[in-house]
Amino acid sequence: MNRIATIVIIVAMALMFASCTKYENGPSFSLKSPKSRVIGEWHLTDLLVNDKHEQALFDREASAVLTLEDDGEYTYTMPVVRATTERSGLWSFGEDKTELVLIQLDSINGDSERTYKITRLSKDELWLVNGSEEYADFDDLIERHFEKKQE
Repeated sequence: MNRIATIVIIVAMALMFASCTKYENGPSFSLKSPKSRVIGEWHLTDLLVNDKHEQALFDREASAVLTLEDDGEYTYTMPVVRATTERSGLWSFGEDKTELVLIQLDSINGDSERTYKITRLSKDELWLVNGSEEYADFDDLIERHFEKKQE
């Protein structure tokens, strides 16, 4: 009986570890669900274009804050020179919880949807990549790194 229990535990752990490596940059294992990790207030810490730090774009967006609520609502606030740009709407996970879908609600111009690939989702880091599908005139991949505000 002990031998069967040991085999079952080993197989279960192997399946668990194999299914937990969803994101290119980790983590390879987490006890928290993707939803519980993504909920919170995220502050931009880096911005890369084609895997290279882009200082000019980062300076423009440096104080950006992405807030994802448990009820499926989000806000993206980015203070600019003399004003604050804010988008708000609904968020959800896309395919295999490896994508973050933001639907901006806009009664004047109509709703718009943006999909970001999640390349890292830990309890305190969120990395999102968007590219040519949103910026049709560019072939650049833009990656934003966020850190969660600690409560």
